[in-house]
Amino acid sequence: MADSATRSAWQQIQAGVYDTEKLLSGQEYNLSMIKARQTLEVIIKQLSGRDDDDDQSLADIIDSLYTSNIISQKSCEHYHKIRVIGNKAVHDNSDDSYSATIAYKLLSEEVQTFIHDYSPKKSRITPVPVRNDNAQRRQTAQSTESVPKRKAVKKTPKKKKTAVNTSDLIKVIIGVVVLFILIILFRSINPLKGNKTAKSKNTKTTTAVASSESDGSSESSLESAAQTVATTKYVTTSKLNVRSSPSKDGDLLATLNVGVTVDYVGAQDSSWAIINYNGGQAYVASAYIKPAQ
Repeated sequence: MADSATRSAWQQIQAGVYDTEKLLSGQEYNLSMIKARQTLEVIIKQLSGRDDDDDQSLADIIDSLYTSNIISQKSCEHYHKIRVIGNKAVHDNSDDSYSATIAYKLLSEEVQTFIHDYSPKKSRITPVPVRNDNAQRRQTAQSTESVPKRKAVKKTPKKKKTAVNTSDLIKVIIGVVVLFILIILFRSINPLKGNKTAKSKNTKTTTAVASSESDGSSESSLESAAQTVATTKYVTTSKLNVRSSPSKDGDLLATLNVGVTVDYVGAQDSSWAIINYNGGQAYVASAYIKPAQ
């Protein structure tokens, strides 16, 4: 029964994140903020084990989770931020797109943290009730609202240095030496024609050597170029469409769930990222992926 309840709660969390994103994309900002707060309540219920009829306020429960070392200070601040934004949407009918975007991003990040660090299978300490201290609650909310946004830093794939094919270089050197020896022998045998023929042979030799070196370097450059594309592991922060071109009009190749790891190749532009997919390359919206931890 406990496993069934956990699965049911996890399905509610997944659906909540998806609905929050869908409402945000449809510019229904007020409903998106409310849905983010409702999804947060499901997460907190799993962490605290509280019942729906518990009289303790959501703010006190969040503080209790933090003081009991069940969640980190960062998660505590994010929870309060989502709670405050959701309260404004409910009580003040707030319809601010910026606040809705912040609530969705914080919710997506905390869902990932919930998966990796706050697994329901781990043993939990029963939260200690916290005094209903309005001053303390306001101070926590203010510190949460003042947290600056962190800009995601994209990692640039490192390029491998072009490798020189040693065997090809040795072959070229041996060829030059052999040709040089033949020229000297020919001159010693036929000194009268040596001056005339030497010039033409030297010209041909130089051309042949240059051609061999060019062919060798071209082949090694092509081989190394095929190996220079390095990838970085990223994870999806929401359900994500994989397309054949960097546009919403591009063919839909697949839809990835939250928490799926992808091979990040690089940025196509400010909105689209290139990933390796199914033996080739495809495109996803860069706003919904982040570097894997």
